[in-house]
Amino acid sequence: MSNPSFFRRRVLGSQLAKLIETDRAAITGVVVAELLQGSKTDKERRTLEFVFASVAYLNTEEQDWRDAGLTMRELRQKGITLPLSDAIIAMVAKRHEATILSIDKHFQQLPVALYSD
Repeated sequence: MSNPSFFRRRVLGSQLAKLIETDRAAITGVVVAELLQGSKTDKERRTLEFVFASVAYLNTEEQDWRDAGLTMRELRQKGITLPLSDAIIAMVAKRHEATILSIDKHFQQLPVALYSD
């Protein structure tokens, strides 16, 4: 029996590796925190720390928080509720004209470009 989530994560991992190898990957603080809180072992944590050191870091600015709040307000008025973390990630990416690589379907609701090969 196949596990679609496993295969999506595996594809995501190979796409991320390609972006890191070509110096086209970046990360923001919210993503760092989300990944670290989800790490199950010290080995996973060390791997994540290596990845963090290998990519550009995009700071969150005051305007990103405002834009995230306004975007979430607009979506909520349409009956769509999303995590604040996803909205702030999207606003940082949008400000940097970056695309987002994720299997999280929430990003499809946000005004940001999604990565595709």
